[in-house]
Order: sequence, then structure tokens, then C-alpha cells
Amino acid sequence: MDRKVNWGILGCAGIAEKAFIPAVRESRNGVLAGIAARDVSRARDWAARFGFLKSHRTYQELVEDPAIDAIYNPLPNDLHAEWSIRAMRAGKHVLCEKPMAMNALEVRAMIGAAESGGVLLMEGFMYKFHPQMEKTLALIREGNIGEVRAVHSSFTFHFERDGANYRWFPAMGGGALYDVGCYPISLARLIFGAAPASVFARARIDPATGVDMTTAVVLEFPGGRFAQCDASFESQFQSRLLAVGTEGTLALDRAFSAKDFDTAIEVVKGDRTEAVRIPRANMFTLMAEHFGDAVLEKTPLRYPAGDALDNMHVIDACFESIRTGRAVEIPNNIHQGGVVS
Repeated sequence: MDRKVNWGILGCAGIAEKAFIPAVRESRNGVLAGIAARDVSRARDWAARFGFLKSHRTYQELVEDPAIDAIYNPLPNDLHAEWSIRAMRAGKHVLCEKPMAMNALEVRAMIGAAESGGVLLMEGFMYKFHPQMEKTLALIREGNIGEVRAVHSSFTFHFERDGANYRWFPAMGGGALYDVGCYPISLARLIFGAAPASVFARARIDPATGVDMTTAVVLEFPGGRFAQCDASFESQFQSRLLAVGTEGTLALDRAFSAKDFDTAIEVVKGDRTEAVRIPRANMFTLMAEHFGDAVLEKTPLRYPAGDALDNMHVIDACFESIRTGRAVEIPNNIHQGGVVS
């Protein structure tokens, strides 16, 4: 393939430095074409360090650059909608970090901008592109553990307080639910292949900052199936999945964080345990290449933006449940669906 996607990156986020920039550099179909930051000198430094073709003085200059094909948006959560929409109005495809936005209303506006501009929009859930997740879903869909009745999933870690980090500010989309809770919710929906009918959530709110430090969510799916999803900034590291079926269980220890590890899917059926070995793979590279293929070859996205909207509806319901102390029903007529099998 001679043609490659010219990527522009908004801001100098840690996830861009540690994961996405290396992913594009090793990808078969991407080029680091441009970067912009609030600090012009920092953007210039990153351009030199990582081999970007150029740096830009402002975000707007980057999104308007005719040489840029696609934008990666890892800005703070409260800027996802604004700058993704600006980019799409400038004719750019957008891969936006999770969570897609602050609420479902913003995601709908983003989808509207993508449709109006005839461009692609996808949420950056890299874990979905790791071979261990593809194999996990295949095993479940083949009936390897029978019918899945329950999902238990956790993404937790100790997050050191940093007053400058947006994750400590509610108005910027801070807190554990937005940051890591979106993963277990997404995975539960993916495994059940459906949207939950109701949500019940509880959280411990930090009195100093107002963000949720630990959040527990119970999702009820049609047919009496359930998911328990945990997120925390103050707990032992976990990145796990346990799917409980009528004939067995399936477990992952690195469900969302398998970038630098060989992994194994543990399948237990009766008194027999099998470990399905999965070699390490860069899920960020696989995600960037998938998006790049869709841009270059006009192939469908595996997880179009409707999937992000469904996830955001559930997150909205979690916040409402935390606020009211009651379970929240999710009407089935609001869902877009959007996973291409």
C-alpha cells in the first residue's frame, strides 16, 4: 500500500506519547504528519523528538491543514466533542479517545458532524482490537462456556493526586467512571451483544475534588443476565474479566491492558481448566491500522460511532443513578447499535 494516512494529533497527552505515537510509527498505513499543543514550544519539541512532519501553532491550524487526513483527539474529556466536531467540519476523520464525550447529547452532535461531513468517527477503545479480545468473543459466541449469565469486570488502580490533571476536575470529565469505568461497561455490552435494560450505580465521591473515586455498577440485560462493573482510583490494580456461563467460566487478567504482555484466556469447565495462549500484540497499532484501512479503502469501521453513543447512554444512566440513589431504566428505542461482526 503506497498511500498512507497523514495523522494529526491534538495536544501532548501522556496516552499519545506512550501509546498512540509509537503505534502510528510502527503501523503499516500511518504517518505522523502534524501535532499541535497549547504550548507551541512543546509541540515543536515533540515534532522533532518523534518525527512529525510539522508542528502547528494552534489546534485550529492543525485541523485546517489540508495535508492532514485524520485527527487523533486525546484532549481532556470536556474538549472531545468541541475539537472532534471542529476537525470533522474541516473534513477530517476522527479517532477520539474514550469516553467519546461528556454525555450522549454531545456524542449525538459528533455523529451529526461526521454524517454531514462524510467522514469517519470512532471511539478509541484499543482493547477491542487485541487478539485476546477477538478470541474471547469467538469462544463465547461458539458456546464454549454455554450461555453467559453474568459478567464481572473491573478496571482499578491507585491514581496519585495531581492538581493539574483533568481527571481531578468534575467539569472536565474527571473521576473513575469516565476514565476507567467506561471499559467494563463497554465490555459487558460487547459480550452480551445487547444494551442493558437498567442500571444501578453507587460511588464514593472525594470530598476535596468532587470526583468519583470508586464506582460500582450493576447492569441488568434482557433475559435476566447481569454485569457487575467496578472502577476505582484508589484500589489495587485490576484489569479483569470473568464471564460466567451455564457450562463454564472464562477469565482474563489483562482485559484492558495487554499491550506489553503475552496473555492467556483461562477457560474452566467442570474440573478441567484450559489456558488459551495469546502472544503479545500492540492493540494501539492494530486500532490505528484498522481506522487507517477504513479511511484509505473506505471499508466499514468494526465499531462505528453508534457504539460509542450506546456506551454513553449507559454512563449517563450511571451518573443519574448515583445522583438519585435509584436504578435507572434505559429505553430500548434510544440505542443505535453499531458493532460490525
